[in-house]
Amino acid sequence: MNLTNKKRKKAATAGALLLAVMLTMSACGANANNPSSSGNPNNSESGSPVDQLPDNNGVQEPGAPSNDDDNDNNSSTDNNGIGESAPISAEGTYTGLIDSNSLEITTDSGAGAYRIPEELRSVVDELPADAKVKFEYTEKAIEGDTDVKQLWLTKIEAVQ
Repeated sequence: MNLTNKKRKKAATAGALLLAVMLTMSACGANANNPSSSGNPNNSESGSPVDQLPDNNGVQEPGAPSNDDDNDNNSSTDNNGIGESAPISAEGTYTGLIDSNSLEITTDSGAGAYRIPEELRSVVDELPADAKVKFEYTEKAIEGDTDVKQLWLTKIEAVQ
């Protein structure tokens, strides 16, 4: 009889936990799909932090036109876009993907994270981990912080 009570208690606890998770997920899903009942996503009644995020995150895609009229003195203003350096060549070891948009390459100066443009996605997907690579990248200034640079791949290939 004691064993039956333990099983019931475990089942009740698991059911309560599952119900709590389902309620949490449905509440989060409702805010993401319908931020306010009035249809105005800027309605302050929702109070969701997601609703208060700016539309522009300050990161500019390579080759995208810039809305800024001022130029960075340290970077070129060629057709690659404002605030982007000239391509830099390097060699290293491809470590692997960091996430769906970035990869890591270790060079003599250490490991670095590089953003992957869509046109190089298929090349990167074919690279085995720990492959020796020759690559080119540009340094892209992040809007609002000229000291921080994002590294964007422009070319990558495996070498023997």
